[in-house]
Amino acid sequence: MNSFQRARNEEQREVRRRSILETAATMLSEMPVSAMSLNELSRRVGLAKSNVMRYFESREAVLLDLLESLTRDFLAEVVDQLPACVDRSGSAIARAEAVASGLAASFASRKMLCELLSAQAGILEHNVSAEVAARYKRGAHDGLAGLAGMLQEILPELGDRAAAEAASMTIVLVGALWTHSHPAAAVRAAYATDPSLVFLRTPFAATLERSITIFLIGLLADSDR
Repeated sequence: MNSFQRARNEEQREVRRRSILETAATMLSEMPVSAMSLNELSRRVGLAKSNVMRYFESREAVLLDLLESLTRDFLAEVVDQLPACVDRSGSAIARAEAVASGLAASFASRKMLCELLSAQAGILEHNVSAEVAARYKRGAHDGLAGLAGMLQEILPELGDRAAAEAASMTIVLVGALWTHSHPAAAVRAAYATDPSLVFLRTPFAATLERSITIFLIGLLADSDR
């Protein structure tokens, strides 16, 4: 447990805030979002719960801030690296397939990001103020704009609107597929006892790649009308 003295200036407050977020990230490496509590977070940080709430109004506010940070880092890396991995001389479909493959692999390598995205709408956006929600949505909007810009750079056939739609749907697919590909203990036990249910399993990376590919190809076909 860390032991802090009272933060007396903005720099010290930022250090405290970063420590809370880093501790939350450590906890999420050990447990699912549903098991993480503000009481345990406070204990690990070395602060009273009331002091933690001077920086974040709720557990969900902590996790939304962490999600925004992880998403920003992820998108910065993908936007910087993925375009160089796509053969621009290929057909639009080949480029769409390459983008889908790259995005799926990148998301699959970031378990914590996917876990938080899967909890965003159903959990994290609850028990927060309108101010916190608005701040998160502004950051998310900027991130999606960056992803849409990358998609349009690789697939100029999409146009602005379709590229923005593809960026938004990619995030939706990540959250939904992560949830279904990481079932609860009872469902895993059902799979183990009844092999006939295995067809319901959803392998995350492969399903995400196929879903993004199909969506992009559909948008490309629609743009040709």
